[in-house]
Amino acid sequence: MTQTFSAYHRAIWLSDLHLGEKHCKADYLLSFLEKHDAEQLFLVGDVVDIQALSRRHFWPEKHQQVFDLLCQRARNGCKVIYIPGNHDIQMRQYAGGVFDTIEIHQEYIYDSPYHGRLLMLHGDVFDRQLCSSKLEAWFGDRAYDLVLFLNRIWNLSRRSFGLQYQSVARMLKRCSSKAERAMSRFRHAAIQRAIADDVDGIVCGHIHFPELRTQADKLYINTGDWVENCTAVIEHMDGRLELNHYSEAKKPLQRLVPQQAVVTS
Repeated sequence: MTQTFSAYHRAIWLSDLHLGEKHCKADYLLSFLEKHDAEQLFLVGDVVDIQALSRRHFWPEKHQQVFDLLCQRARNGCKVIYIPGNHDIQMRQYAGGVFDTIEIHQEYIYDSPYHGRLLMLHGDVFDRQLCSSKLEAWFGDRAYDLVLFLNRIWNLSRRSFGLQYQSVARMLKRCSSKAERAMSRFRHAAIQRAIADDVDGIVCGHIHFPELRTQADKLYINTGDWVENCTAVIEHMDGRLELNHYSEAKKPLQRLVPQQAVVTS
């Protein structure tokens, strides 16, 4: 079957799809993928949530459709790069190999004609700078599970009233000074890595907090996730970068025009 795309881009970045996890918004993700294609598609970790699947088998038809579409995209000529994360860490043993025409890498550098050399990694390497102890990390995971449960209930209620999707987790993170500090520490660690590696920017996921900005003359991109934020980063053919939310409707979050500052909508 031939697909017609409403938009074709130079590059698309996605991460933290968490296919196989009950909170994955596979319907929104599938709708996005059916409407957007690119020369290169970068999957920056936690694509299939192997951790969740090891606890409980959950693999609905929409999750399979997303997985099949990603593989089909690679077979049809799109360069698909897959960088495993901590929830699909088992795939890191295959780094340097190919899965069904999808390249697997531990880390990868993308040469953007407009934004220079961009280092891509999932971001769990910075965990030790965010959590002071395993106990803190454990409590953080439990609290996040609760937030995702509340997010699910909240949006089921909104949908019954015909309202669009709204991320509870994103609202809470923006209201929490502790969460803001954690995001800032993660961003700082990522930028320091970009400086150490002498690249022009860094792209990661992991913390489920989408951002597109410049700091210390380095481009910082966090692709967000498809569990709560439903976000993707797109590089247009003219070099424009966009961080957008996709659910019932597209919502621009941040933009960056080559040689100009980030503009927040």
